[in-house]
Amino acid sequence: MSKGLTAAQRRAVTGSDPSTGRVAAGAVVCTGLVAAGLAVRHGRAGQHYLTPEGRRVRAELAERDARVAREAAGGPAQGGRTEPERGQFVADDGSGTVRTTAARPGEVAAAWEGLLQIRAVLGDGAVEVPAGWERERPVHAVALALEAAGVPPHRAERPSGYRVGPSDHPGLVEVTWSDAGSGPASLARVAALLGPLGWQATEHHARGGAPFLLVSPRHT
Repeated sequence: MSKGLTAAQRRAVTGSDPSTGRVAAGAVVCTGLVAAGLAVRHGRAGQHYLTPEGRRVRAELAERDARVAREAAGGPAQGGRTEPERGQFVADDGSGTVRTTAARPGEVAAAWEGLLQIRAVLGDGAVEVPAGWERERPVHAVALALEAAGVPPHRAERPSGYRVGPSDHPGLVEVTWSDAGSGPASLARVAALLGPLGWQATEHHARGGAPFLLVSPRHT
């Protein structure tokens, strides 16, 4: 069934809400999914949700994404793991666990180029939106996007940099800035950078007033 879908339809299926199956896509894409029996229109608002067959296809596409990613990385099956195996590239999320070496810039550039190749393979040449593999590892994927864009991650010896961590919202990540003084302006620049890299970010504030970004994958 998934072989007959367009790239936009596949992105809509893989990007549907993990819990409810709600599809966030344009009318043309949703109409095509309904015609294929993968989605159904529901409620007065006219929202579209995956059918049981649509959920099956979503699982099929997720497995395919993971397989392509494993082949591109040359690594073993990772199953439910959300981070690369030991010895494979790990994006710097600002937690201080990644060491900086002279070879790091080249490794980051190679990892980003490999990720774009995965997007191209799974998206019929399109690289503007994250692949399913990234959606399963959003912290790793967003951190890689920021590092590849030249944004500095937090370091103990450097008072200003990004931190990427999981959010309470499924499929979303939080990005904070370690320097409170430059936080708002720096996060605004981060949000602007993430858009062309496949991620959309909205600014929020914690109870204490500290700003942070909620980041989710773009659908189109």
